[in-house]
Amino acid sequence: MPSSRPALLCVVCIWGLLAVVVLVSEGRAAGASAWNGVLRDASGKAVSGALIVLREVAAGTTYSAKTSVRGEFIFADLAPGRYDLKVTAGGKTWTVSMPIAIGGDFPRNSALELSIQDQGLRVVSGTQSPAAEASGGEHLSKEKVSSLPLNERDFSKLLLLAAGTMTDTNGAANFTQQFAVNGQRGVTSVFAIDGADTTDPELGGATFANFNVDSIQEVQSSSGVMPAEIGHGAAGFNNVITKSGTDQIHGSAFEFIRNAAFDARNFFDHRNDLDPRRIPPFARNEFGVTNGGPVVVPQVYDGRGRTYYFGEYQGFRQVLGTTQVIPVPTAPERAGIDTTTFPGDTLTVPVDAAIALLLARYPLPNDPQGPYGARTYAASSKVVTNFDQFSARVDHRISDKATLLTRFSLNQIN
Repeated sequence: MPSSRPALLCVVCIWGLLAVVVLVSEGRAAGASAWNGVLRDASGKAVSGALIVLREVAAGTTYSAKTSVRGEFIFADLAPGRYDLKVTAGGKTWTVSMPIAIGGDFPRNSALELSIQDQGLRVVSGTQSPAAEASGGEHLSKEKVSSLPLNERDFSKLLLLAAGTMTDTNGAANFTQQFAVNGQRGVTSVFAIDGADTTDPELGGATFANFNVDSIQEVQSSSGVMPAEIGHGAAGFNNVITKSGTDQIHGSAFEFIRNAAFDARNFFDHRNDLDPRRIPPFARNEFGVTNGGPVVVPQVYDGRGRTYYFGEYQGFRQVLGTTQVIPVPTAPERAGIDTTTFPGDTLTVPVDAAIALLLARYPLPNDPQGPYGARTYAASSKVVTNFDQFSARVDHRISDKATLLTRFSLNQIN
């Protein structure tokens, strides 16, 4: 019979190698850390396509990961130590104020939260989405803002998508409609641009008007029970995050037009002697541009990687005609002849000279087939609105932990 000793030796060798591999793997696992996390913004929404960079303070070793569509990221093998942390998303950079310690008690499934106030990062235990900063509201990304159909290209109309939000019937502040949130008055809603309060101090609502939607990164609308740090109003906090420039020059342009020639006639619109047009006049024209990129002055300053600009302009021109149908005195009535009290007979009463002057200021009836019979007067009136809005921002990266943002805005409404 052949000897089985060589086969036995092979089996022993294989098991020995497996044991060594297992011991080495366990040793590495004991000394290394894995981090499975989720990147979220201040409102709790996942941030996709962001670059997360870890740099070990002592050794200078750098690790990087990119977030998925759901904001998830993975660092599979991290040596224990202190790390600087940096996140880049949408042309902006967030950093931690102090290095974080990875290893030991560091939570392996902690999440990262971006701050819009100081461009800082916060490590949050657990990857489940935390309770929102407020008990209600709406979060609109730039894709949602630009894709939804808008009349007047007014992004504020999109806030009506949030539960408990409706327009305030008491009126509008400037060009932007006030919003009643959860039964509160419209003046208690707070508006901000990039975290800076822009609420009308007297009327409520936003002081900016008809902001160019192509320059909006996202709209954060919070309502309900809110923490004290996000606003002074009791109803809602609406924060408009605008786009910033990047190393590549980019921009957009648009024009939107409406005209009465495209509209149908309503019941009261018809030709008459005073207004021979088919329908009252109406023309609306909206136009605007955006442009952003690095600040570069040839032979003077090259701001690539440090200084960026982004500007936007939007104009609005409108002529709105409305049909007015009112009862006015007839010619016999101006002379004091009453043809109504006694049908088939007439009654003439004297008309005071002062009253005659007042009656003469009324127009004569021009539509005997109208809703007021022989007293019907129909005409159109025009309301002309001209509006120009401009805003520009400059972002300067002072260091990995500090960024300076400046803005100039102009609103002109007639």
